[in-house]
Amino acid sequence: MFRIFDAVYQEGSLTRAGEVLHLTQPAVSNALARLRAVYKDPLFVRTAAGMVPTPTAETIAANVRTALQLLNGSLDSAEAFDPRRGKRRFRISAGDMTAAMLIPRVVQHTTALNLPMEIEVSQLRRENVVHELASGEIDFALDAIPIADPQVITMKVLEDEYVCAVRPGHPGVGKRLSLATYLALDHVHASSRRQGVGQIDLALKRLGKQRRIVLRTPYHLGLPHIVAVSDLAASIPRSLALVHHLQVLKLPFATPPAETHAAWHKSAHMDGANLWFREVLQQLAGHHQWE
Repeated sequence: MFRIFDAVYQEGSLTRAGEVLHLTQPAVSNALARLRAVYKDPLFVRTAAGMVPTPTAETIAANVRTALQLLNGSLDSAEAFDPRRGKRRFRISAGDMTAAMLIPRVVQHTTALNLPMEIEVSQLRRENVVHELASGEIDFALDAIPIADPQVITMKVLEDEYVCAVRPGHPGVGKRLSLATYLALDHVHASSRRQGVGQIDLALKRLGKQRRIVLRTPYHLGLPHIVAVSDLAASIPRSLALVHHLQVLKLPFATPPAETHAAWHKSAHMDGANLWFREVLQQLAGHHQWE
């Protein structure tokens, strides 16, 4: 019954759940009716958008998903994942800068091996990411900071250096960048928050300094394009600046590295496909293709 519950929760439709499980719709309806009697709750409400879970269904969904994944893992643990057999879709949640730095390398790797798989990237939502991992909506989350939750396992897959990027021929800089010159520049800064500071500003604050930010945007990927057509400077990871052929200058002060962490739910830790994808991330990071 719980496999049927999970299928209805994932698909939002009795018909599609039956197709996934190779069951008739009456069989799905009967199993759902028995679960409704057990929980004394409708569990799913039919709407124009499909079968919407009730609060009770939302409460038990993650536990059901975890139990089923653990059961499947114990049954399939002896069977290694073969990426050349069948089509597998990996669903990844990531911010735009993280996606730009990492996803192209993953696609390059899978394409070179001619593997029959799909990669689906969605916008990272930190407030929902643990639920999305637990429910199986996504397989991995990529973030600049590790996710601190006991249900989630994280691994650092990328470390890059922050640099100052300007357009080639910028009149305000030379081959080397002093702190005075850096502070004299006009800067563009990307953040999903309307207010607040990032790693660069915190590093400057420790020196008792502050840069002049004249443009603030939520779109990290827009920074290189803005820099390329203006005299603004952006402090971004080196790999992102090099891809866009900007002039790269070493920052005249120390900053923490730009990191990318991969996260997955602990119930998927022994899943063959999950293991394989993590090995791909480690392999790419080990080859230093970010430099």
